Amino acid sequence: MIQLVLYLLLQVVLFLAWVSGYLDPYQKKMQEIILDAMGDNKVSYGLKMSLTGKKLIEDENFSKIQDQLGSELAGNFGKGGIGEGVGNVLSKSL
Repeated sequence: MIQLVLYLLLQVVLFLAWVSGYLDPYQKKMQEIILDAMGDNKVSYGLKMSLTGKKLIEDENFSKIQDQLGSELAGNFGKGGIGEGVGNVLSKSL
């Protein structure tokens, strides 16, 4: 029973720290680490999600084209892409 109370207390403390902004630097660092492991940065990931997230036309062929275009454009700003430097600089400011 005491473990449950301690666990709930820890959750409340973490939630309050998150809401007040004390965890923001750590959250940003974790985002960068995860995106780096995926081969992306914030710019390439944002482009990929915005271009492939919502389908403009509900046709299967157009959806495939939209997905490929979004992935290719995002890949240009990710790791190994032609605009990797630009993507990294812009990601630092986000």
